[in-house]
Amino acid sequence: KPMKDRLRLMLCGNASGDCKIKPLLIYNSENPRVFKKNNIIKSKLNVMWRSNSKAWVTRQFFLEWIHEVFAPSVKAYLERINIPVKVLLILDNAPAHPPGLEDVLTGEYDYIRVKYLPPNTTPLIQPMDQQVISNFKKLYTKALFRRCFEVTSETELTLRDFWKNHFNILHCLRLIDKA
Repeated sequence: KPMKDRLRLMLCGNASGDCKIKPLLIYNSENPRVFKKNNIIKSKLNVMWRSNSKAWVTRQFFLEWIHEVFAPSVKAYLERINIPVKVLLILDNAPAHPPGLEDVLTGEYDYIRVKYLPPNTTPLIQPMDQQVISNFKKLYTKALFRRCFEVTSETELTLRDFWKNHFNILHCLRLIDKA
């Protein structure tokens, strides 16, 4: 029986790669059992944790991430390196990216400009698709297989046993942080 776990991870960073913003992770469970067993506090995770049954990024989650993570992180980064607080946020036409986002970001967040990529061009010109996401996937997969081989070689498990009994969302979060 295939596993029913699903998650969506939204990555963000600047062009030079020295400002990596805390990712938004959408999972299908609000409070996984492994969090309760290990006394995990979601607000202290290396990701912004949200949940819905299909692990979809919704506009509400995206806007929360903009207000709680993106805007404060970018502003602090720019102030720390002593350059003007001006931000260009480049988005594709994903359903979670609201069309009038710049109108929502007035007042406190007026230093953020939003530009949308033309439809059907994301794989070609979206900056995060230019090696950032593929590099993340490679590093994650490498760390995942390393863990799999370590666990299965110690106890001679099958791959199915590894997924079922020796890998959970907490292990996944550690690998995301590592990648």
